[in-house]
Amino acid sequence: MENWFKIEFVCLYKLHLKPWELDQMEFYRIEYMLKNYDAQIKKENEEHERQRKAQEKQSKSSSSKQPKMSGYKAPKINMPKFPTK
Repeated sequence: MENWFKIEFVCLYKLHLKPWELDQMEFYRIEYMLKNYDAQIKKENEEHERQRKAQEKQSKSSSSKQPKMSGYKAPKINMPKFPTK
């Protein structure tokens, strides 16, 4: 019975079904729907992970191409002396 409540929760909360819609469905349709939902979530997670890795790789490569500013030194400028009266 506990598993049914988990199934019901996913169907109502994530798939936005009404309780009466769920009650009218045959169990095998609910089972296929949940399998498809699970497959879609896994596919989206894999795509998200792939995009995250690509972005991480791109940021690492672009940061290594930037010049290092730690060795920057201001140029020395000698000011001429003004004559005083």
